[in-house]
Amino acid sequence: MLTVLWKKWLLQGCRWLPTVSFIPILYFLGWLVVQPLLLFSYEISPQRLSLLGTIFTFSFFLVALPSWAKYRWRQEDIFRSLGLNGLLTISEVQILLKTCFLALSLVSLVLTPLLVGQWVELRWGISLTTLINGIVLGIGVGVAEELIFRGWLWNELNCLFGFRRGTFFQAIIFSFAHVIAFIKADLNFFELFFLLFGLFLLGLVLALRRILDHGSLIGCIGLHGGLVGLWFLVNLNLIDISSNTPTFLIGPGNSSPNPIGSLTGICCLALILVNYRKAFAMAGRPFTGERKASFKDATP
Repeated sequence: MLTVLWKKWLLQGCRWLPTVSFIPILYFLGWLVVQPLLLFSYEISPQRLSLLGTIFTFSFFLVALPSWAKYRWRQEDIFRSLGLNGLLTISEVQILLKTCFLALSLVSLVLTPLLVGQWVELRWGISLTTLINGIVLGIGVGVAEELIFRGWLWNELNCLFGFRRGTFFQAIIFSFAHVIAFIKADLNFFELFFLLFGLFLLGLVLALRRILDHGSLIGCIGLHGGLVGLWFLVNLNLIDISSNTPTFLIGPGNSSPNPIGSLTGICCLALILVNYRKAFAMAGRPFTGERKASFKDATP
């Protein structure tokens, strides 16, 4: 009975409704599951409760994906639909290493003007625990967010709006979804604008990365996870940021700056986009997608 209702909901006439409501429903279910914990433990922190809710939410997301791909996208192979092929091939390992090195290069370029201007001071020393936390954070965020944004969401938007518009819409949603975390940071208009724009460019870069990798999500995970994990290690253990550091160089966010919204970060991402466009031209694969995809052909 539940399977029949689930299938009807996925294939209803209002095609955009499941797309819009899916993640909010999962977040509500995740929040609902962890609420009983408050009855047994009064010492659990809001941060830990929120983390547990997020873990349950992502677990529900993974459970729902196979049937979602089957009924919405007409794809029996869920891994292929999401850009994952099980065990890593040699070429995918090379892509992973290349994108991790690209993430390291981006972080280094952001730090260069800060070091030259003496706005940050290096302090060497990373504990094993911090290193492990950084690696786990990078892998966790890279896998989870890429499955959601460049996997599930991009497929959905491609089905609803076509490839070209779907690519831009996923980048816009990716941008606004991350800015929510900075609401309490009291950003001014220009800081908010540059952060939104930087995240939008990153969303486009990650989408084009997947296309260049012939649909594989590994490069996206390497670049995204690498940026998150490396900046975690750098910001927490490797640098002391001066209070007078210009926001346009370090990125908005006050005590927890996001370098994606910095001038250096935006320029680097723009250059990567130009380079990727050239790669499309050289490969004879122009960045176009005027044909509107259907739910029977949903893989980007």
